[in-house]
Amino acid sequence: MPELQAFLSGGGEMGALIRAEDWSSTPLGPIHDWPQSLRSTLGIALRSTTASAVYWGPGHLFLYNDAWAALLVDRHPWALGRPAEEVLKDVWPILGDQFGEVLRNGQAINMVDTLLVRNLGGAVFDSYWSYSLLPVASEDGTIGGVLAQVRESTKFVLRARRDAMLLRLAEQLRQLGRPEAMLEAALDLISEELDAARIGYAEVDEKAGTISILACATRGDSADISGSHRIPDFGATINDDLRAGRTIRIDDAATDPRLAEPEIRRRYDSIGVKSALVVPIVSDERYRAMLFAHHDGPRSWTDHHEALLRQATEHVWREISRARAEAALRDSEERYRRIFEQANDLIITADLSQIITDCNPAAADAMEMSRDEIIGRSITDFLTPAGADQAREMLGRKLDRGGTTRHELDVISRSGKILNWEINSTLTLDPSGRPVGLHAIARDVTERRRAEERQRLLVNELNHRVKNTLALVQGLALQSFKDGRDPGEAREAFQKRLAALATAHDLLTRESWEGATLERLVEEALGHHNAQDQRIGWAGPPVTLNPKAAVSLVMALHELSTNAAKYGAMSVPEGRVTVSWQLTGPGRLGIEWRERGGPPVAPPARRGFGFRMIERALAADLAGGARLDFEREGLVCRIDASLHEAAARSAAA
Repeated sequence: MPELQAFLSGGGEMGALIRAEDWSSTPLGPIHDWPQSLRSTLGIALRSTTASAVYWGPGHLFLYNDAWAALLVDRHPWALGRPAEEVLKDVWPILGDQFGEVLRNGQAINMVDTLLVRNLGGAVFDSYWSYSLLPVASEDGTIGGVLAQVRESTKFVLRARRDAMLLRLAEQLRQLGRPEAMLEAALDLISEELDAARIGYAEVDEKAGTISILACATRGDSADISGSHRIPDFGATINDDLRAGRTIRIDDAATDPRLAEPEIRRRYDSIGVKSALVVPIVSDERYRAMLFAHHDGPRSWTDHHEALLRQATEHVWREISRARAEAALRDSEERYRRIFEQANDLIITADLSQIITDCNPAAADAMEMSRDEIIGRSITDFLTPAGADQAREMLGRKLDRGGTTRHELDVISRSGKILNWEINSTLTLDPSGRPVGLHAIARDVTERRRAEERQRLLVNELNHRVKNTLALVQGLALQSFKDGRDPGEAREAFQKRLAALATAHDLLTRESWEGATLERLVEEALGHHNAQDQRIGWAGPPVTLNPKAAVSLVMALHELSTNAAKYGAMSVPEGRVTVSWQLTGPGRLGIEWRERGGPPVAPPARRGFGFRMIERALAADLAGGARLDFEREGLVCRIDASLHEAAARSAAA
C-alpha cells in the first residue's frame, strides 16, 4: 500500500532502505501495520538535517536518518532495525538508564557536551555529545518509543580544552624569565593534559649528531632521560620525518615498521618507550628542537593529542626563544637593553611628532597590517579620539619629567577591532641627551580585561544572591525558633524550610539561575507526596518564573503542604490536593491551592508564620497578593501575581 509508505518519501537513502526492507519478520511487523505515531515521528526524523533516530518498542529497535548513518560509518546499514542495546553496546550502561527514565517518566532528557567513552572494534576513545531523548506516545497513550537527536561536540570540547590549556601555558610562561623555569612549568602542564608517562624537550645539533634532552616531566616508574643522545639511536626514518617538520606518531613501538631494526627497537625498550608522539621544531629551514610525549604502553594518539602538543611546542619554542633573546639583549648595548627591560611583546618606535618609525612583527600582526603599511603613519591614526589625547599627554609628561610612562590605550586594528594595550614607553635620546623620539613596548590585555570584567560581574551577582539567601534564612530562623515554641518542633520546622529552600536553589542552579517553569517548581516542591499514591495533582499552561518569584512560591507550597499534612487534606488517606494556574488577564497569573476530602476546616484563632509568609512574601515578590479561604470542605489559597514582576526575563519578553 504505497499510500501508507508516503511518510518515507523525501527521507533520502534511509527512507529508501526502510521502504525496501522486509519488516514482516521483525517485531515491528509490516510497514502498513506500523502505528501512526511511529510513522509520523519517523517521517520527521528522516527529513531532519540533524542526526535523528527513532527507537521503537520494547527492544528499542533502531530507525535512523541519513545524518545518523554518517555517524555509524562501517556499522551502517547493519544497525538498521537492530535493538539499541546491540547498536550502542559500548555506551548502553549510560544510555540504557536514560532511555528507561524517559519511558518511565514520559519526560524528555537533554544532555550537553556529555562524555561517552566509545569502544568500537577494540579502539577505546573519549567522545562528547549533545543530545535529546524525547518520549513518543503511541495510540493508547503509553510511551511507545524515543525520538533521539544528537550532535557530536568532541571537536568543540577538545578545542576548548586545548585553548584553556594554552591560555594557562601562556599566562605561566609570561610570568617566568628563565628558560629552565619555563620548561619545567610547560612540561608539567602538558603532562597533566596528555596524561603521558614522560614529556620532554630536546634541542638538536645536527653537526654534532646529538639530541640534548634539556628537561623531562615523568610519571610512575618512567625515568628521566635528560642528557645527550645520538641522533641515529632513534631510527633513520623517524629522523628524516622530523627534519622535514612532520609529526611522529608511534602507537605501538613493538609493531611500528619504522622501528624494525633490532638495535633501534632495543633502544626504545631500554628507555621505556612503548608509544610516542613527537613534534619537531623547524626554524629557518633548520631542524632545531622537539617536544615529545612517551608512554609506557601502546596508545592510540589522536588528532587532539597531536594538535595540543604541536600548539604547545610552538608556544614553548617561541617563549624560550624570546627569553633567550631578552637575556642576550640585556648584555648588549644600552638602547636594546632598555627596550626589552620594559616589555617583551609589541614594540613600536616613533619620532617626537608621533610618526611611527618602526615596529616589530608582533605589533604588525596585532594591527593586521604589514610593517611597511604602518611605518610613516601617525600613532593617532590607530587610536580612538580619547586615546589620541592620552598618548599626547603621556608624551608631554615624558618631555617635562623624563622617565617612563605606563598606561593602557584602546587601539584600533585594520578590521576595526578595539584592542586594549598595556603600554610602557620612554624617550630615545641622542648622544648629547636630547630627546629625539620614543619607543613603546605593549602587551595586548584585551582578553584579560574581558575576563576580569566577567569575573567582576559574577562576583557581584554571587554577593547579591548570597545576601538575599542569608536574609531569607535569618527570617526563617527567627520565625521558626520564636519564643514559646517547642525546640524539637522548631528545629524540625526550620530544617524542612531549609530543605524547601535548597530544593528551589537546586532547580534554579540546573537552569543556570535564569528561572524555572511553574510546573517544574510544583513538581519539585510537592512530587515527594505522590511516592505511594497520587495525592496531589497539578496542571496549568507553560509559565516560567524568575529566581526570586520561584523561591517564594516553593516556600509557600512547602508551608501549604506542611499544613495540609498536619491538619488538612493530607492528614487522612482519602484527602486530595489540586494545584492549578492560569493566565487571568493581561499580564496576570492566578494560582490556586485547593484541598478536599480532609477534616472539616475552620479559620484558625491566629495566623502562624507559614500563613503570614504566604500572604506577605508572595505579595512582595509576585507584585500581587494571596488570599486564604478556610472553607469547610478544605483550605483554598488563591494567589494573584504580576507576570511582569514574576516571570523570567526571557519568558516575559
